[in-house]
Amino acid sequence: MWQVYGQDHILRQLEASLKQGRAAHAYLLVGPPHVGKMTLALNLAQGVNCLRGPGEPCGDCGQCTRISRGHHADLRVVGLGHSEEGEPARTVIGIGDVREVLRQVNLKPYEGACTVIIFDRAELMSEEAANALLKTLEEPPPQVLILLLSADAEGILPTVRSRCRPLVLLPVPKDRMVETLVKEHHTSPEEAERLARLARGCPGWAITALAEGEEVLERREEQLERLKETCESGLSARFHYAG
Repeated sequence: MWQVYGQDHILRQLEASLKQGRAAHAYLLVGPPHVGKMTLALNLAQGVNCLRGPGEPCGDCGQCTRISRGHHADLRVVGLGHSEEGEPARTVIGIGDVREVLRQVNLKPYEGACTVIIFDRAELMSEEAANALLKTLEEPPPQVLILLLSADAEGILPTVRSRCRPLVLLPVPKDRMVETLVKEHHTSPEEAERLARLARGCPGWAITALAEGEEVLERREEQLERLKETCESGLSARFHYAG
């Protein structure tokens, strides 16, 4: 089953193309942070490897469960990584990162039907790294799916963008988010309403806040209140906030 929600316009398109064998060799998933890009990417990895055939993943077979647990040999995620304090370990995805992972695309899948490479925050690829990836996108090997995730598609090399099929994830409507939080995360309607309002269409933020507790919600409330005050202030206060 698809685990991303509020993106029905994308799921209908993907399910049809997967079942008909017309899936692209590379997709660019674009949307704000926490809107569901990584969830959709993992679902796609399941969809092309699911033992019930390509299409909507079943979520229960050995391929789907190994991908969801991060144990699948044919799935690689390339990103910045994080330090022990939770901060990004690096500022760019370098050419070494890309070359290392692209070695895998020239090999046959080890345990599934398709090798899946996910580049998280792809807009932070260095120009050299993007050009290295471009060579693979121009001559894609069979049985390989490349997924680029980005909140800023304009930050990706135009030649790389042009060789990926774009999938734009939209902010989830508040009512849809409230319904999901109540049904799937057993949140009270009042708390779900509050989370959905603060999340501003990004369900990943709401789910994380639900897990981390009241402190996250209070911090978010303070940020929004400060932004509201700044918008209502004069130019001097706005420039100070921007700086």
